[in-house]
Amino acid sequence: MRIGIALVCLADLIIRVQDLTAHYTENGMWPARLIKNFGWYDGYWSIHALFDTNGWEVFVFTLHIISVICLLIGFKTRVSNLIVWLLYISLHNRNLFILQAGDDLLRICLFWGLLLPWQHEFSIDSLITPSKKKQNLFANFGYLLLIASVYIFTILLKSSNEWRSEGSAIYFALSLDQLRLPFTGDWLYQQPQLMKILTYIVYWIEILIPIFIFLPSNKYPFRFIGFLLLLALHIGIGLTMYVGLFYLINIITAIALIPNSYLKWIRWFRKTKSPNSINKKKEIVYINTLRNSIIVIIIFLNLLINLSSLSWFSYELATPLRMPLNALKFSQFWGMFSPSVLKQDGWFVYDGRDSQGRQYDMRLNQDYVDFKKPKHVVSMYKSDRWRKLAENMQNNNAFLRPLYCNYILNKWNEEHPDKKLAALNLYYMNETNLADYKTTIPQKVLYCYCTNEFFPSN
Repeated sequence: MRIGIALVCLADLIIRVQDLTAHYTENGMWPARLIKNFGWYDGYWSIHALFDTNGWEVFVFTLHIISVICLLIGFKTRVSNLIVWLLYISLHNRNLFILQAGDDLLRICLFWGLLLPWQHEFSIDSLITPSKKKQNLFANFGYLLLIASVYIFTILLKSSNEWRSEGSAIYFALSLDQLRLPFTGDWLYQQPQLMKILTYIVYWIEILIPIFIFLPSNKYPFRFIGFLLLLALHIGIGLTMYVGLFYLINIITAIALIPNSYLKWIRWFRKTKSPNSINKKKEIVYINTLRNSIIVIIIFLNLLINLSSLSWFSYELATPLRMPLNALKFSQFWGMFSPSVLKQDGWFVYDGRDSQGRQYDMRLNQDYVDFKKPKHVVSMYKSDRWRKLAENMQNNNAFLRPLYCNYILNKWNEEHPDKKLAALNLYYMNETNLADYKTTIPQKVLYCYCTNEFFPSN
């Protein structure tokens, strides 16, 4: 699991660094001076926001990638794990509006990794200083509860008839053009009966996964069955929906559910020689007790955070408790198409204007603006980070629209010095998905009008 998570982190950082300027600097659409104005809670922090320049971000990302590589090979595993986790807290706080549930799962799993014996297998640490593997039952339970919580709370939140009686949830999910993938997604979308059956299958898989995780597994392969169900669920999601690394994060973070006995095929790679010297120093009892007490408290607080997402749970954590939890960024929400599936859908139209008022379609790079729906709306987004940003602009974060509009216009003028534009009308063609493959007539909504600094508005 350590190796898999490190590889996922590496892939995530490589994807993110391609939009380093856009998402994390003053020249992008979310400058650091604004981050405390929206979505910021007491206790949040971010070293990414200390300096709002490309050079600083390159430095922090480089440190992050080096730490991930150390975690991958198991060199100074505890220290590298700690640095990777802390830098992810910082990174996620720097831009909250491009995050998805997989980011929460990855970040919190890295926390539990600090307490799991990751350094004892397939690591440089185990070669340099062989030691006896120590399991912490409380940390193990905290990890298992994290994986189970994803499915426990998504089921509790799925209260709509789409999931429980109609069987239409997958139909509506795949009706979202901004989410449905070409080929496999398009094919499944044309199978109404299969989608209905799969909706009920997904619902029951999400019920069964946590049950199998916590059933006794000494004699029976319950956790392995739970992993196989999880694997099938997320492969299906990854094949049909544009969710970035979400499905991979869910699969990789669950690898520890696989019993050792099912991994015989990799034992040829494992170090089988007994360590020459085993550290037999006994821990002081009260230190061990204190550590376990802290772990139990963290488990309890994480459970309260999840319970607070339920409408019938009215208890709220006191402010003195929320601040340290915010600092550790234990925030998590496993909504995932709940209580019902989003029905609002649409696509962007970039109506650029030159200094003489002539139109230009900035997406298609042509001298007339095309408002027709693209064949595949998902092709409009460079990565799932941009798609998530568009989803946030579509919903309750209208303050992002002028920031995005100005960034797109300035970026165009930097990349097209021979065809600079004076203004941009950012439109969103808004439509609502209905039953039986029907939609409302697309409504042209002006998200924002912005002008370029080279061509000030009169």
